[in-house]
Amino acid sequence: MRKAILLLAVFGLAGSLWAADPIIGTWKLNVAKSKFSPLGWAAPKEQSETYREIDGKIELTWKNVETNGTTLVSIITFPSQGGSAKCSQFCMEGVSFVQTLIAGEWYVTYLRDGKQFQTRHKAVSKDGKTMRQTLRSVNDEGQPFELLLVFDRQ
Repeated sequence: MRKAILLLAVFGLAGSLWAADPIIGTWKLNVAKSKFSPLGWAAPKEQSETYREIDGKIELTWKNVETNGTTLVSIITFPSQGGSAKCSQFCMEGVSFVQTLIAGEWYVTYLRDGKQFQTRHKAVSKDGKTMRQTLRSVNDEGQPFELLLVFDRQ
């Protein structure tokens, strides 16, 4: 009997280790809580990110509505434990990126023609209701800027 209880406890613990990534779900940008840079990108009218886990991969559908009403949608797929990402819609020419998962947080390195030009750090709050993204990049004139994007779980 003790062996059976111990075995169930071990399998229960292993199951919790394989729980879905907390980033899985739909997130909406809270523009009021986010901080944009005059050197970088302007605040969009709205933005959402939907993460789904499919066959050991995470699919990100990114939707951005600019202030002029232009809508952009991008679909990106990457291994659920991190790795090289593949963009299948609205992909920037010559840009690739690598998703890295460290201690439950995602780090994204963006490369243009093999040279790093941007990083993004994604962290979900302990209660799972908020995701903060810190983006560091350079504008077209080579000036560095930083954005703080705050998303609410939908």
